[in-house]
Amino acid sequence: MARMKEEPLKPAAAVSRWHAVSVKPGAVACKAAESGKTRRWLSREAPMLPLPDCTRTDTCQCTYQHHDDRRVGGRRAEEVDAFRAPVRVNDERRKRKDRRQPAGG
Repeated sequence: MARMKEEPLKPAAAVSRWHAVSVKPGAVACKAAESGKTRRWLSREAPMLPLPDCTRTDTCQCTYQHHDDRRVGGRRAEEVDAFRAPVRVNDERRKRKDRRQPAGG
């Protein structure tokens, strides 16, 4: 199903603040679609389809892949492995345990 060049496809309205989309290349995709398939955009900032550098605008079959978040993986170490204990420092370098106590007491 070919889309007319004058009717670019926009991503659907964002469901959440961080809703993101990526380009899902069609069966016969151009280099622009293939090179950008791993990139995610916030849905409000996504380029319209066909992509600006598309060389097959008359037969473009690219679509948007929707994601809940722009990030691909967990952002923090705790999110990556929630069952691992936090890293502890074995060598305590502070002289006093409580900074509110006077130096002599």
